[in-house]
Amino acid sequence: MKKKSAPRTIVEDTLVPHAAFNGALRRIEQCFAYADSAREPICIALIGETRTGKSRAMEEFSTRHPSIRNGEGLYIPILRVTTPAKPTVKSLVELMLERMHDELSESGSENAKTRRLVKLMDECGTQMVMIDEFHHFVDKGSHKVIHDVANWLKTLVDRIRCVLIVAGLPTCQAVLEQNEQLEGRFSAPVMMPRFEWKIDEHREEFIAILSAFHESMSRYFDLPELDNADMAFRCYCATGGLMGYLTKFLRQVVWNALDSGKRKITLGDLAIAHDEAVWAKHGPRGLPNPFTKNFQSTPNEDLIERIRMIGVPLEQETQKRRRVSPPKKMKVTEVLSTA
Repeated sequence: MKKKSAPRTIVEDTLVPHAAFNGALRRIEQCFAYADSAREPICIALIGETRTGKSRAMEEFSTRHPSIRNGEGLYIPILRVTTPAKPTVKSLVELMLERMHDELSESGSENAKTRRLVKLMDECGTQMVMIDEFHHFVDKGSHKVIHDVANWLKTLVDRIRCVLIVAGLPTCQAVLEQNEQLEGRFSAPVMMPRFEWKIDEHREEFIAILSAFHESMSRYFDLPELDNADMAFRCYCATGGLMGYLTKFLRQVVWNALDSGKRKITLGDLAIAHDEAVWAKHGPRGLPNPFTKNFQSTPNEDLIERIRMIGVPLEQETQKRRRVSPPKKMKVTEVLSTA
């Protein structure tokens, strides 16, 4: 599914829904459609590693149900916010009031603000609350759930009887598991995994996505075929199978080409864009740039296992490696071909 777009936004405007993305949208739409007939609030969590498309799914659904102003006033069907880094009831309710266009979002006690929020949501016909970065409900230092904020959210949803959609890293499951009442309101989570090269369905879907991006970009640029076997594996190695990293990388490719006035994008241009765009704060260090000419683009167990750690925090990386029997380590000179 693609939208007409200008060259500079061609990547952002090329929405390529994959199976997990489609599944998330379907579940959210179903909840939204049947919310009025449900006897209790409907709640669903979108769970996955960073940059697997959770936020994009919520953003896309929100654009399908925009806020509008009509003769009866402002209609806000979806209230979507991102959890503050260290959430408190005060910070969260103020943020939600701000999204509801309350000009006095910082005024009043917590109870007064909550009553005002409930009134605004009722008057504006709000049917769904979306909360991103839900893992922030777990204190990063102590690893304890911030129960007062979780309880406040449960009470709010009960009062409004609206749909609650939350999205976050796998650690956010602790918020539900440690809050029995909140957990009881949630249906089975929607899992949004990264693409795994060794899983046939994942690999084929990843290549199909590259094909769609190539089709969009080739309307403006002459570039290597992103979906052939060689380039597809290079793109996988560049991004770890994470959609967020893939779009960042391709966006940088487009920006660089536009700034230099180029119509032809070479392998060297891709290598430069990768160095500029994909900075994985977490994950293994010392991985070769997959768009250099001497990169050996033949898949091997060790390289794939290292690529799977892109974007994974150190403590999670250690846990993952413990679950898998590690293959024989290869030297860097074995990963790269001799130029």
